[in-house]
Amino acid sequence: MTDLPFRKLYIDTRFKTADSASNSDFSFQLGRTAFMNIGTTFCIDEINIPYAWNTIEEGVNDKLYIGWQLTPSSQLGYTILTVPPKRYAGTDLAAQIQSQLNATGSIIWAVSYDYTLNTITFSATSVNVFKIFTDGDIALTTAFAIPDRLNPQSINDILQIAGASSGYYNSPSAPFTTGFLNLLNYQDLYLTSATLGSFDSLGTRGESSIIRKICVNAAWGFSIIDKLQWDCDNMTCSKRSLATIDFQLRDVKGRIVPLHGAHVSFTIRFKNE
Repeated sequence: MTDLPFRKLYIDTRFKTADSASNSDFSFQLGRTAFMNIGTTFCIDEINIPYAWNTIEEGVNDKLYIGWQLTPSSQLGYTILTVPPKRYAGTDLAAQIQSQLNATGSIIWAVSYDYTLNTITFSATSVNVFKIFTDGDIALTTAFAIPDRLNPQSINDILQIAGASSGYYNSPSAPFTTGFLNLLNYQDLYLTSATLGSFDSLGTRGESSIIRKICVNAAWGFSIIDKLQWDCDNMTCSKRSLATIDFQLRDVKGRIVPLHGAHVSFTIRFKNE
């Protein structure tokens, strides 16, 4: 067995490179170039990530897509509602959406939160039909001028209405009710690295850069602590030269998780198999 250049590498975003994009998309420069011998493996341990993101994040999940028809003979109208980023409870979110909808035109909207069912119901008067667009609907329509119909930055994951096209319009006599609200935003985080990633892992979107899945096990404002309980999470880094390592903290859709300046730390443990 050949000695490793080191057995533990401590990472902290306070010491990220100057060209790093953020504390959830950063690079770390080693003090020297390290060559990993044949049979070298690594694992990520002693993770500390602050729960610092909001229910709604700007440019991530702040859009609500709505269509309506005022009369049976009128053309369809469309709007994209941008919900302000912040932490929301169900009542706050319903009140915010109602206020913004009623500021858009002549339709009178009622948006209410059901505490027992943890759902939000949309109803409207002075309208023939209306529609809350799912991600599947958005992907199939050209009604909305957005750069990427496959990434609409919608609020639908929070409202639990993401998925295939609904093909259905609601009416004043048939309100629309969301699914069970998901106000956590993220249940799992994925630490990725193009430098360290390999075919040892395969993500839900076919990516091979995931080096650790992290369950969100803390409430907002507290730290997510994740330590290995057993030594079976090793991945290969055999015959690699390491000088600068890139890291990204992503959600299941591959989007960078915003941490608003909060710092991340973890340990990389190396060993020869």
